[in-house]
Amino acid sequence: MKIIIVCMAILTITQIQPQDTIKKVRKNNMTVGWKMEKEYIHFEMEAPTNGWVAIGFNETKSLAGTYLLMGRIRNGKAEVLEYYTEKPGSYKPIADLGIPNRVISISGHEKGNLTKLKFSVPIGKSSKYHKQLSTDSKWTMLLAYSLDDDFQHHSIMRTSVNIKL
Repeated sequence: MKIIIVCMAILTITQIQPQDTIKKVRKNNMTVGWKMEKEYIHFEMEAPTNGWVAIGFNETKSLAGTYLLMGRIRNGKAEVLEYYTEKPGSYKPIADLGIPNRVISISGHEKGNLTKLKFSVPIGKSSKYHKQLSTDSKWTMLLAYSLDDDFQHHSIMRTSVNIKL
């Protein structure tokens, strides 16, 4: 009887604890994964390109008001910057608006025709250009990539998915 009770307790604990805390979406050959941890959200992006790769967050499918995280590998170094989209075709680095870039722990590489990036951003909103990316919040996530490293170069793929962080 004791063995049955112990086994049931172990099964209950196993079912309560999350098996995999990394969430992922994949669309149009681009994959984005994320994990919430304390005050940060950790992202992984992968796309079939040697150009820039981006994700964005907005309450609607509109591009206006989207908080963008655009990354690239340039001269062998990974870089991810925060952008804000004022309207379609008009997006600026948040740093140009007087707010320091908050992206940390940036790493990545290009291999063949594949770009992979990892980085972290604070969950909290520190300006009107950021979003409060808290656990269980719902977003329209923009996914995009380009054939060029120039962040002003047009995307070759852009789509969106509805997600829950």
